[in-house]
Amino acid sequence: MHTPDLDALRSRGTRKWTAYPQDVLPAWIAESDFATCPPVKEAILRHAQAESFGYTPASSDLPEALSEFSARRYGWRPDPAHIVEVADVVRGLTLAVRFFTRPGSPVVVPVPAYPPFLHIPDAAGRGRVDVGAEGGMDLEEIERAFARGAGSILLCSPHNPLGYALGEDFLHGLVALALRYDARVLVDEIHAPLVLDGGHVAAAGLSEDAGRACVTVTATSKAWNIAGLKCAQMILSNPGDRRTWRGLNPVVKDGVGTLGVFAAAACYRHGEPFLDEQVEYLRANRDWLARELPARVPGLHVTHPQATYLMWLDFRDTALAADPAGHLLRHGKVALNDGRAFGEGGRGHARLNFATSRENLEEIVHRITLGAHARG
Repeated sequence: MHTPDLDALRSRGTRKWTAYPQDVLPAWIAESDFATCPPVKEAILRHAQAESFGYTPASSDLPEALSEFSARRYGWRPDPAHIVEVADVVRGLTLAVRFFTRPGSPVVVPVPAYPPFLHIPDAAGRGRVDVGAEGGMDLEEIERAFARGAGSILLCSPHNPLGYALGEDFLHGLVALALRYDARVLVDEIHAPLVLDGGHVAAAGLSEDAGRACVTVTATSKAWNIAGLKCAQMILSNPGDRRTWRGLNPVVKDGVGTLGVFAAAACYRHGEPFLDEQVEYLRANRDWLARELPARVPGLHVTHPQATYLMWLDFRDTALAADPAGHLLRHGKVALNDGRAFGEGGRGHARLNFATSRENLEEIVHRITLGAHARG
């Protein structure tokens, strides 16, 4: 994978590269460092040259492109007529909680969780019920939450930050619980293209019943690194959700970027060779990192993620347990995500982004090693 040098990466001016001083090497937020997929960049430049800067098109190829991509990669072809666009996955999930779940019902959130998941229930005017995600989710614990009145679960599939892919048996069981308790499964599949081992199982594609229970939200923003173009997709496989969506005030659905629509379609239509190369590269980075980090930092335990380019680091058996991310920032000049931001169970942990060149990754590991052995 071609990766620009550090000067070029810093010149991107994105959050990853501007949040810390230049002497800090960022390995935190889920932005990849790889050069943009050529067909996607060409589509963006072509539409920029055409000055396609107005409002989003009345119709586009994006729903059909996503449907065909899903059929090729996951064995599920959602009806393009059931696909709508939203600004981003968090917006889509927030709207799903507000409008597609039982009024007033709390939301189940498996923790540790992608940090915005911890705030979506409150943003939608709901309570939150945490359940454990470490080592896999427990259907009995989820059932107890549904039995006490929770009306939905926010499901990150594959899981961020733990990196596991959710299997067919678990998803069948979860859908059965949702149907039994009149609850909804709100699925974030943004990392689905980035399964490194095996394949992704699309929850809504398991059966007609699963389609009725689920709302799927996805985007090209992680696999092709175009989050700033603001275009996610919701797959409304429940007929009632589609009716509700059509009746919503357009103000709550606004925010999709025009260039994002064209770029996302290009990802799904022409971005698979790039995606396949990236997955192979990430797999090698993951395997190297999982060997090297524990060998250099005694007591450190790491996940071996099946999916995503994010590794969950457990420092609880090291001297850094109180604040590993803060310690490594101060003493190693490397920025990781603080595990406490991911909710219950995150203390003593940090999240590392390995979507970068091997050269950069070696420097990240070197800085973590130096920081871990520093005192103070």
